[in-house]
Amino acid sequence: MVNITQDKIRIRTMVPDDSAILLKWMTDMRVLEFYEGRDKQYTEELIYQDFFEEDSEDDDDAAMKVILEYEGDPIGYGQIYPITDEGCEEYEYDNRNETVYGMDQFIGEPDYWDRGIGTEYLKLVLQFLREEKQADAVIMDPHQDNVRAIRCYQKVGFHIIESLPEHELHEGKMKDCYLMEYRCRDNDKNVQPVQEKNIYQKGWQRC
Repeated sequence: MVNITQDKIRIRTMVPDDSAILLKWMTDMRVLEFYEGRDKQYTEELIYQDFFEEDSEDDDDAAMKVILEYEGDPIGYGQIYPITDEGCEEYEYDNRNETVYGMDQFIGEPDYWDRGIGTEYLKLVLQFLREEKQADAVIMDPHQDNVRAIRCYQKVGFHIIESLPEHELHEGKMKDCYLMEYRCRDNDKNVQPVQEKNIYQKGWQRC
């Protein structure tokens, strides 16, 4: 179970009663533009299949699915999961002797975009993984044209370690992604600004 609280933010384990708010978010074109794609038509059944009908909580490889609350209101979703050997192979990420987690997330309430809440969420999750799960590293793979998400991730200490061409199908097209890494133990010396990547172009996800 996940239950992290700081100031106005709470991050808690998702429960079946959250299905209604998930359906609201996953039928909002503004959210789908950056998460799953606007060509995906969510129903109550599909919400259950995609968000609830998966690994057992007792499975060590199961994702921790969480709801982000702000001042008591649910405003976002995230999943946090250990990276397996198969995942390392997919990313050509040669850190199999380390404890590595992956994560992805979105804020489903547009009124809360551009308020820095996503940044605070990331900081709390990274602290949780570092202290409670003894993680050595955390990785994510945002779309290369998702500039604001990349800036948000860099702000908390992620850095781009490689390009992933045609990595993910999104709205009928294979999207180029970046593999981004956060080093839990030695992150300060590893963070480097990415100037040569020319990522600052149109296209972003709000944090």
